[in-house]
This record gives sequence, structure tokens and C-alpha cells, in this order.
Amino acid sequence: MVQDDPGQILVFTYDYEAGEDFEVLSQLETSTTVQILQTAEEETVPEISQPDEYVGHVVRYQVDGGPVSPTTLVFIRNGSISTGETGTLGEEATMFSPTLNLLSTDVE
Repeated sequence: MVQDDPGQILVFTYDYEAGEDFEVLSQLETSTTVQILQTAEEETVPEISQPDEYVGHVVRYQVDGGPVSPTTLVFIRNGSISTGETGTLGEEATMFSPTLNLLSTDVE
């Protein structure tokens, strides 16, 4: 389970699975996170003026019934989450950045 309050969790709209459990596989390099949280023209969006304040993580959903559970990325601005920890995405999410197609949700 996630140890500290991770603050705001961002996930791409097409990867969001409400209420799904996940396990953290690894942390992204800061430079990779910054690239992902910018436009294709390497510009910041109004919602994320400092992409280097976010930490990106590769997570795997713990979905039953499939041969391989899907992996995705999540981004956290405050708090901490470590490799090997598990959590559950919130049941509700709000649009955070339409330009980057990111939702904001909580994690348990």
C-alpha cells in the first residue's frame, strides 16, 4: 500500500481504470517525465508549469483473468510512492489537462 499521501495522481485518460489495484514497477528518469509532461513542441501547458516537480512511475494494473496485466504511467507531484508498493486508483477522476489528455484522481 502507498506509504505517504502521494498528493495528486495524474494518469492518461485512455489508461485510467477506476478502482483498479496497481503495483509500482519503476520510477521514470526526471528528463523522461519532463518530456512526457510537455507538448510535442516541448512547451509546458498551463496546468503544469514546472514538469520537473512531478515524478513519473511505471505501474502495472493487477487485473484478474488476463495473461498479462496492462502497464501505464502515473505522475505524482507531492508525496512518495516506491517501487513494489501497491495502491488503488480512485473511483472518480477529473480532467486535469485536456492538452496532455491527463486525468487527476486520488489513490488509496
